[in-house]
Amino acid sequence: MDTAEPSITSSDLTPLEAAAPPSGVHSDVPSGVPSGVRHFTAGRPPRDVARVALSRDGTTTVLGGLRDVELFVTGGATFTGFARDAFTTTRTFTDRVFGARLDVTWWYARASGADHGTCRNRAHRAVVEALAGHTSRSSQHTFCRLGTAVLDACPDVTAVRVEGAHLTRALVDLTPFGTENDGRVYTAADTQRSTVSVDVHRTGTRLPDHPMSTQQSEGGSPCRRDT
Repeated sequence: MDTAEPSITSSDLTPLEAAAPPSGVHSDVPSGVPSGVRHFTAGRPPRDVARVALSRDGTTTVLGGLRDVELFVTGGATFTGFARDAFTTTRTFTDRVFGARLDVTWWYARASGADHGTCRNRAHRAVVEALAGHTSRSSQHTFCRLGTAVLDACPDVTAVRVEGAHLTRALVDLTPFGTENDGRVYTAADTQRSTVSVDVHRTGTRLPDHPMSTQQSEGGSPCRRDT
């Protein structure tokens, strides 16, 4: 274009974020999930985001995603195998509650031809159902599973980043009432100090150069999906 600024090498177009409409994933138990596992989404539905980056070399990068996805399961998560010493007070659990507040961003394999609306709905449902039917052994383990679920649900997506924080739930001390808490009574605790970021991509696909991160993280964990 004649009016283009010569010093500009790329253009990044990001539309305004808007609240996503209900997509049918807020039921108590998704299909195929064991009846003993229940879940819900806390707060409002996640926000839809999209990003298109245009470079002078003709490269177009298209990303989509969900922001502020809050999920919680009342069972099916473990917390074992961590290092212990004389000062460790954290208990081990083989069945505990697990919650996460996360952002999910996906990278399309090509700039045009994808059904973005269908992909968004499939990705949202895949994330919810994957967490509800998943045995979590760590935040990294779970985020990798969620990213893999998005790849499986969306053939047009070639890479996914899942990043966020574990929603901490602390056991309530019931000893003043003369009883032990066997992992049934929890209270919310805002003690999270860092986030986890996991990248999942298809075999033979290079992770995108375009920034996908939305949160300050202590480092991403790569995870490959063989296809």
